[in-house]
Amino acid sequence: MTLILVCHLMNGTSIGYLSNMKKLACCFLWMLLLLACSAFIPQGGQENQFVQLVLNGDDTISANLMGDLLNKAKNGGRLYQWKNRLLFYGKEEEATAFYEQCKIRLPKVEVTLVREPFYVFDRTRCINGKEDEGKRDHIILSANLVADSVKQRSYLDYHRRQFDEWPEVSEGFCRAEFQQVLLFKTGRQLLLVIDIPEGADFEELNKRTVENNPKVDEWNHLMSTYQEGLPGTKAGEVWVRFRVMSDE
Repeated sequence: MTLILVCHLMNGTSIGYLSNMKKLACCFLWMLLLLACSAFIPQGGQENQFVQLVLNGDDTISANLMGDLLNKAKNGGRLYQWKNRLLFYGKEEEATAFYEQCKIRLPKVEVTLVREPFYVFDRTRCINGKEDEGKRDHIILSANLVADSVKQRSYLDYHRRQFDEWPEVSEGFCRAEFQQVLLFKTGRQLLLVIDIPEGADFEELNKRTVENNPKVDEWNHLMSTYQEGLPGTKAGEVWVRFRVMSDE
């Protein structure tokens, strides 16, 4: 935001009072700052966001309404489910519209909009730096952070420092052909999105992250001390996978 303001101010009328050389230098600086500003603008369209619906107790969604929700998802995202939780994952505009529709049509259901990830991996972290230009499958997993605010802050801090202090983790992602890895947080709940080439076997790709890479095993073990399963998971179960919903 500061850079955007500077770019704007550099285009002011005060430049007209400078000498030609100073004017050219100032305009050149303005162009550099403008390029820097543009680096903060999302490329390739809006970023994806989550809408989560949690059904509790006797909460139900009729077949007709579910059909409407699925149709809405087809227009700009997809619906995923794990037990009593539904997730819409799509672009910002579609997610906001879906959220507002659910708040109106499902007033008794817990509906949450989850906007920005706190952790982002993409192929620019890899040696070749190239993304697969084909279609992708979104693998969506979820778990809870433990109910300890100190540990929660520590977990977030580890992820802020991961690329510098634990580079083996992203190296494992590169070998596994993960196109993007995003971590979102809502309350204590973590939402993990792993993009892989469409049709690829996630379990097989995931094995590559730890092949000849003991630091990833160490990282996973360390992170497991900060995590626990969502309500409804089995004993010892932590991460659960949301599956794509279909109206078929």
